[in-house]
Amino acid sequence: MCDVWYTGTKRLTASQRATLEASGLSVHHVPLIETRLTDAPLPTRSFDWLVVTSQNAVPALSDVPRDVQVAAVGEKTKQALEAVGFTVSLMPKTYTGEALFHDLAHVVKPGETVLFARGDLANTDHMGQLGHVVDWVVYETVGRELTETEAEALGRVQVLLVLSPSAVHALTPYLERFHGTWYAIGEVTERAVRQVSTLPVRVPECYTMDALIQCVGEDFS
Repeated sequence: MCDVWYTGTKRLTASQRATLEASGLSVHHVPLIETRLTDAPLPTRSFDWLVVTSQNAVPALSDVPRDVQVAAVGEKTKQALEAVGFTVSLMPKTYTGEALFHDLAHVVKPGETVLFARGDLANTDHMGQLGHVVDWVVYETVGRELTETEAEALGRVQVLLVLSPSAVHALTPYLERFHGTWYAIGEVTERAVRQVSTLPVRVPECYTMDALIQCVGEDFS
């Protein structure tokens, strides 16, 4: 069997794991990062839009009024927001921060304020598309080093699933051991991979975990 490393922080669902195992793959969950809430207070009570680009930000939003207009980067973030009482009114077709802010630029009215609840490593280049954005860092991302056993095992891995640039950065010191194929969940993570590796990179058309798993399954079935 071929070894697969899944490096996300959350566990695969039973269905996702079964899809990989049905393709003859041995699945190993090796989380490379963890997120920690910053406990930064709500920076303003006066805003018209809430923008969220990761479900990791949702636990920090307990003090945010539920009647605000909300924009979410993708389906999982939308589901996490709706689970705690928000109504998401904008989600881009392409699940990237760039697409999200592009769409927001067409609906946010002059004079409206946008509150951007984000992680410390989130891309902020697109905030300039909007007139007034209040930046709120609600969680930080921390990478970890591989153990000696994990670093040795990386040499036998043929499929490496990465969900964020942070995970790619955490792996960078060990890349001379890896000779398989990267599977990146979206174009931002793909760019991070291509900056540090010349190995093949596969990216699903839809930037979701299920689509990424399906992509692997198709390649190995």
